[in-house]
Amino acid sequence: MSDMKKLSEIPLFRNFSEAMLEEFSGYFKQSAYSAGDVIFREKTTGDTLYIIVSGEVVIEKAMDSEGREFKTLAILAGGDFFGEMAVIEGAARFAQARAARDASLYEVDRGQFFSFIKEHPETGISVFSEIMRTVFRRLQHTSSELTMLFDLSRLLLQQHKSAAEFFTAVMDEMRIYLEGSWNVKAYAYNKYNEEYEEIYSRDSFPRAGAPPALPVKPADGWAGESTYTMVCAAEGRPLACAVFERSEKPSAVERNNLATIFNTISSIAGSAMVNIEHQAEAAMLEKLKNRKNTI
Repeated sequence: MSDMKKLSEIPLFRNFSEAMLEEFSGYFKQSAYSAGDVIFREKTTGDTLYIIVSGEVVIEKAMDSEGREFKTLAILAGGDFFGEMAVIEGAARFAQARAARDASLYEVDRGQFFSFIKEHPETGISVFSEIMRTVFRRLQHTSSELTMLFDLSRLLLQQHKSAAEFFTAVMDEMRIYLEGSWNVKAYAYNKYNEEYEEIYSRDSFPRAGAPPALPVKPADGWAGESTYTMVCAAEGRPLACAVFERSEKPSAVERNNLATIFNTISSIAGSAMVNIEHQAEAAMLEKLKNRKNTI
């Protein structure tokens, strides 16, 4: 595929004429990154806008000063762009960008970007409008995720009879924040018979045929175009899982955003369920101890 064809398929340039695309192509350079390569690091100074032609890029935030653990903020794919605040404001990078898969990018530095816009003001307005729309969508996504996490944090402060009861409550909270119509099923892992047992089921739309059977060892991630399996595990063992089925096929951007949310919830729920199990075991031991002392 030619460079012009690749550029024309990127939403940021949807209003560019073929002549404008050809001229703009002289302002950027192409680059390639292998899976695992860091494109830029957190807190570094940057002045480059990156446009993904192919591959996948993870935007992640360091969770420790050594930069050994990271929280995924977004997963971007072909047609997405990032680094816009460094171009617009000259701001330091607030997070790290890393190639999750082999990626091909277009890179435009701040000077070249504004030079093009100065020479083509009408097109520049179109570019800025698209950037602002995308930034606004990302802020909406972040706001929704933060609100959901706040509500889930209240669940962490409550007492729960069992890990299964907690996971059921998590499902009820999550459904409120999932856009569109979803069918949700959740399962708790029974360590005694080594099987998943259904504990939750809510349907928002009629399904064609019977729901797919849960595999003996469900895999975390997208299973098909509109079904996501979220597996919760901790301390090297499975705890629970949930299957989210959407009525409409999500876009590539939505799939990445949803995967980020599900991964976050999975990590939080897994840790909480382990703590609930430990508390239940401690309470049982204390109860047995007290009973023994009264005999």
